[in-house]
Amino acid sequence: MSKTKKEKLDDVLTGLMQVGQIKACGIVSKEGLLINSRTPPDVDARIFSALCSTIMGAAEAASGQLKTGTVAQISVKTEKGTIVLIHAGLKAILTLLTDPEAQLGLIFFEMETRAAQVEEILSEM
Repeated sequence: MSKTKKEKLDDVLTGLMQVGQIKACGIVSKEGLLINSRTPPDVDARIFSALCSTIMGAAEAASGQLKTGTVAQISVKTEKGTIVLIHAGLKAILTLLTDPEAQLGLIFFEMETRAAQVEEILSEM
């Protein structure tokens, strides 16, 4: 029996978490609605989703005003980790929160692969 979209998205996030040094990850609609996530109990995934959508929207607005092209990736470094957002097709954003000492190069590479998988899953009929 073939997997549902939810099961396929679960697999994508599970694979992303296995990279290591990732505290939380999620797939968010462009409108800020939570599609799927892996978050610790102290993180409200719905609020996190809405905020990630807002961050992406603000970055796109700034990029448009400055005529710098499309936004490929956003990273916000904080004292407790880095929040990273990338597009997962036209409909979604893939986002995660790393540990403070995370090796971001490997994580960025893995995110691009996972974002392409999310795009493919969400475009299935």
